[in-house]
Amino acid sequence: MFEITIIIAVVLALTELIKRLGFMPVRYLPAASVLLGLLAGIINVDVPTLQEKIMFGLMIGLSAAGLFDQSKIVTKK
Repeated sequence: MFEITIIIAVVLALTELIKRLGFMPVRYLPAASVLLGLLAGIINVDVPTLQEKIMFGLMIGLSAAGLFDQSKIVTKK
């Protein structure tokens, strides 16, 4: 479980890097976060089936996207 937390942090950092380098508009960053999470879930999570890897990848990507949105709210105030 600790491994997934680190993966979420890495996906969040990569999303921030994409934002800072200007590879895509800011409105597409949550989608990029989900795609990065899917990729990380398929590659790094140790579960037996592909469906479980995809599900973990979605959870990772959506968690990172939520953290990204929450950090934007906190920094605006």
